[in-house]
Amino acid sequence: MCPSRRSDEKSQSQPEQIILDYHPAAIDELIDAVQFYESHQDNLGYRFLDAVDAALEIIKKDPLMWSSDKLERRKYHVKKFPYLLIYKLSNKFVHILAVAHIAPISQKFSSEVFRTKELESSTC
Repeated sequence: MCPSRRSDEKSQSQPEQIILDYHPAAIDELIDAVQFYESHQDNLGYRFLDAVDAALEIIKKDPLMWSSDKLERRKYHVKKFPYLLIYKLSNKFVHILAVAHIAPISQKFSSEVFRTKELESSTC
């Protein structure tokens, strides 16, 4: 008697579910950006939020797709908006460190460096 295909299907493992974790300041940055866009044009804040949601889904599907810097941070450009999602991986977690407006280097990375040091000193 031949083995059932069902036993083969059960033995194949499912991909591990990626869990998103947000730094509190990243949440504040996201809210600020949504409010800014919404104050300038009706529904633009919601379109920005939809673009961020789409970016997060792409990151969750393949978080290793984008290269990392020396501090293991990765960046994803939000489509149609001048924002980066800056994140770091650990196990099955994607830690969103910042929702950063694309600005000169001196402004953009000052809060990120702090958050990376804070993240390294805390346990996730």
